[in-house]
Amino acid sequence: MAINLQNYLSSQNLAPLIVYNRTFSKTQAATEVGAIAAKDLKQVVECANIIFTSLANDDAVNQTFEALLEELDQINGDKRKVIFVETSTVYPTTIVKIKEKVESVENRYLLHCPVLGPPAAAKAAQLIVVTSGNRNEVEHVTKVLVPAIGKKTIPLGDDVKKAASFKLTVNFFIGNVLEALSEGMTLAEKNDIEQEKLMEAISSIFPNSPYVGYGTKMLKKNFKNDIGFNINNALKDVGHIKKLAEDSGTHLPTIDLFHKHLSHAKERVPDGNQDWSCVIGSVRAASGLPFTDEEVEK
Repeated sequence: MAINLQNYLSSQNLAPLIVYNRTFSKTQAATEVGAIAAKDLKQVVECANIIFTSLANDDAVNQTFEALLEELDQINGDKRKVIFVETSTVYPTTIVKIKEKVESVENRYLLHCPVLGPPAAAKAAQLIVVTSGNRNEVEHVTKVLVPAIGKKTIPLGDDVKKAASFKLTVNFFIGNVLEALSEGMTLAEKNDIEQEKLMEAISSIFPNSPYVGYGTKMLKKNFKNDIGFNINNALKDVGHIKKLAEDSGTHLPTIDLFHKHLSHAKERVPDGNQDWSCVIGSVRAASGLPFTDEEVEK
């Protein structure tokens, strides 16, 4: 995302992107195309008036915003308009509380703009961006969001809570795709159906869909070298979906089953550093097959 943002800024002859990561080496790809690597968050808030954040979980988001706002408060007489564009997948109440903190000071705005799409779409600036927050500021940043980050936006109005719930709901659908593929491909294997033939049918029935991308990954068992979304982050999101269902009184039995299988995958891969599509191993194990053909995991 940072590379695409910098390329857009360069194409418009605008000031370069200021990029920060706690692991400094991760800023290299963006700096190679013209971005400036910040040594700390203080440099970010001193130089930027639109600040994008993309973090792994709610704790990281809370900690980062606490640090950003503390740095901003230390700039005496600063009356600049500062727009925060938060793109992480978090629980709705998390983003509401952050918005309240940010907007307690005049001229500061918090937009929640989670993104939809696989890593390949992010690399190609073909994500779908869900927007929420102050309408004027959303309109202001949309000209950067499209085309720099995504191909289109889905505006959800002022309520940032809706955008967080929207993203979790979309991830619920993708989780169900993984569960269906895991069960269906295991059923096929147990009945001597060639997996390649099954994928041929799936690709014809569900072209250009997560069924194709994740089904192919399951077929190739490329869980370690092609990690789009790892087990740890998946468990965080599924936990949020379960809580969202509970808080809203929604009956979602399929997410409980997916959570059970994903938790088993985490037991087999303790560091959680495999793509969440390895959940098929849990269904295989429950069906009397090895977790993987190679039985690498112990």
